[in-house]
Amino acid sequence: MPGSDPAKNLERLLAKARRSRGAGFSLPIIEGYEEAAAMARDIAAKLATLPWDDRAVLISDVQLLEAALKTRAEVLRAGMASHAAEIVCLNHGAGARDAYGAGVRLSRSRPRGDR
Repeated sequence: MPGSDPAKNLERLLAKARRSRGAGFSLPIIEGYEEAAAMARDIAAKLATLPWDDRAVLISDVQLLEAALKTRAEVLRAGMASHAAEIVCLNHGAGARDAYGAGVRLSRSRPRGDR
């Protein structure tokens, strides 16, 4: 994003936020830290050059983007928690299977008189 128009970058991100909202926040809005940092620098630079009246409009757009990013993060956290719970269940199942298998092997290895 360096050297590009901050207003166009914000419009592009707002459009991505609207598409993500329309898809239940399943689509990414900002791809990574570098893009987020560049956007923050662009917004700060833009705010410094705008007249007071136009700053309110830009701040409103930034607040809309912030709300979309927060909701996207919440959706991602919920998805991660769900996957973590599935992994725990799978691990417990695998542990039970292994314990059962070990018990079967142990019972087969003992002489018949010890049972």
